[in-house]
Amino acid sequence: MVKPSLSTLLAKFSVTVAPDIGFNHLSLNSREIEQGDIFVAVKGHQVDGRNYIDSAISAGAVAVLADADDEKSHGQIVWHKQVACIYFWRLNQQLSQLASAAYFPDGNPLTLVGVTGTNGKSTVTHLIANLAKLSGIRAAVMGTLGNGEPGKLVASENTTADAITIQRQLCEMNQQGYELVAMEVSSHGLVQQRVASVPFKVAIFTNLSRDHLDYHGSMAEYGRAKQALFNWPSLECRLINADDGFGKQLLQHYPSAQSLSLEDSTADWQIANLQFSELGASGYLFSPQTRHEKLTFKSPLLGRFNADNLLSAIACLQFLGLPLESLLTQLPALSAVPGRMELFAGKRSVVVDYAHTPDALEKALTALRQHCSGELICIFGCGGDRDKGKRPLMAEIAERLADQVIVTDDNPRFEDPQTITDDILLGFNQAEAVTIIHDRCEAIAHALTHSRDKDIILVAGKGHESYQIIGAEVRDYDERAVVKQLVGAKA
Repeated sequence: MVKPSLSTLLAKFSVTVAPDIGFNHLSLNSREIEQGDIFVAVKGHQVDGRNYIDSAISAGAVAVLADADDEKSHGQIVWHKQVACIYFWRLNQQLSQLASAAYFPDGNPLTLVGVTGTNGKSTVTHLIANLAKLSGIRAAVMGTLGNGEPGKLVASENTTADAITIQRQLCEMNQQGYELVAMEVSSHGLVQQRVASVPFKVAIFTNLSRDHLDYHGSMAEYGRAKQALFNWPSLECRLINADDGFGKQLLQHYPSAQSLSLEDSTADWQIANLQFSELGASGYLFSPQTRHEKLTFKSPLLGRFNADNLLSAIACLQFLGLPLESLLTQLPALSAVPGRMELFAGKRSVVVDYAHTPDALEKALTALRQHCSGELICIFGCGGDRDKGKRPLMAEIAERLADQVIVTDDNPRFEDPQTITDDILLGFNQAEAVTIIHDRCEAIAHALTHSRDKDIILVAGKGHESYQIIGAEVRDYDERAVVKQLVGAKA
């Protein structure tokens, strides 16, 4: 394989390099530099990458792209330890474009789907990939649960990785023969331009509810961040949940977008007469092409919102050319996404879900009530050093929708767990009826001991995560494994 050329790469940014330098990869992390790589030294809010130039060169960097302090310095080259340090004005804002040019000099051939929204991103991306696979298409995902083919995921640190890592991973997926990649696109990733040069063909909006206000400051700013995805110049299809308030606003802004609904018979895509049982959900699906024909919809997934998620996946794949009837026949073969309304049934029925926002908790409990013939027990907590305003909101929801509530620890981080619990308790009308057990394993064991055959226990907040953050310590904690062992079940 011919090495990329630095002079060819930088010519697109009005920078001349002589003599030319061949390189292997770009990297923002000096500790990940290998011989032949280029170190990209960005001045961040907390860390200035330029302080690690010496370390990167010692590790084998053949060149350095460094943040310039002013526009006049753009393109300036300083030789340091016989390595060219090329200064770049507003480097951070152009990382995605740089990385795209480095890894896809002839353009990105992958079919790319971007999914944004507060909840449902992981489920929708996995449903797209799994349904595509059942149709004979090699598909991968990028997001919270990891990157790669579902079932063979490589762990990821963030929902949306940094701009360089995204392009490198897409390049590797292309080399591995994947044709389609469904990517979770977080509001952080959009604001920080990490996906700026990802040529999305389809954009999907799931929903908008309270989350990340510690970062965005207001729901209006949070919504604006999500909306940015639908302005992508490469888009050929916009799919928007019409049952969501912000989704309705988006549909007014983008009249050519396709609407999806479980309630509105005028929507482009609709599932009507939705019924729930212990086996999943069923109803009739209507599409833009089948307005006057009832197609049978049968899903093994729990919850009304999973019907929403499936509708998004089906509409996406139908737009990409897969036959609608064929997609519907494949639905029974689907299984729950790890940690997303995942049922563990043994001596008791326990559902592990990632719900960590008021909206997600409300949807999870509402969904399970439709499947539950006994009592509904809710175990939840709230993360430390994060949006404190949602703590009493989640308490109000749990008290209103569950028969029993157990408050436990989530990721307390550097906050006192009791302080977090006290904030949560403010949202209960009858706080004395709430059980408080800080240890999550003990909380689950307590619920199992105090439940009966037809009860359902929801363990909310951790989902797929395999850790718990307490202070500066990241402890091993796999809730799915804990539940599986305690219940004596297979998912």
